[in-house]
Amino acid sequence: MNNEWEPLNPEKDVVHFHQEVFENLPRTQIVFQLLKEVKKIWEKHCTSSGSRVFDEGFECYVLIPGKQWRTGKIRIRLEFCPDEAEIEEKQENNGLDINTESSPLDYLRQQLKEGEN
Repeated sequence: MNNEWEPLNPEKDVVHFHQEVFENLPRTQIVFQLLKEVKKIWEKHCTSSGSRVFDEGFECYVLIPGKQWRTGKIRIRLEFCPDEAEIEEKQENNGLDINTESSPLDYLRQQLKEGEN
C-alpha cells in the first residue's frame, strides 16, 4: 500500500467490498449510497446527528504538531488508498504528449491486435 489517500467523488465513484462490510447492504455501491447508509448506521448507534458529522461538521479545536490550537469544524469523508500507485503512460498524439491511465483491458486489446496479424 502506498499511503497516498485520495478523496472519492460521491456522485461518480463506485465501491465494491471484497466481503460483506455492513449487514444487509450490497457490496457494490455508488459512494453517495454508501455514505447514506453509513449515516443511517451512525444515527442509529450514536447520539450525534449523522447529517452533521458527514455534511456540516462539528465545531472543535485542533492541535497540529508545531502549530497553535485552531478552531474550526470537523467532518467525516470517504477516501481511498490504492495498493499500488497509478501508472501513467505517455503517448504521442499529433506531436502532443498526452497522459493516459493504464486500463485492465489493455492486455486484451493487445492480444486481439496480435491475433489479427
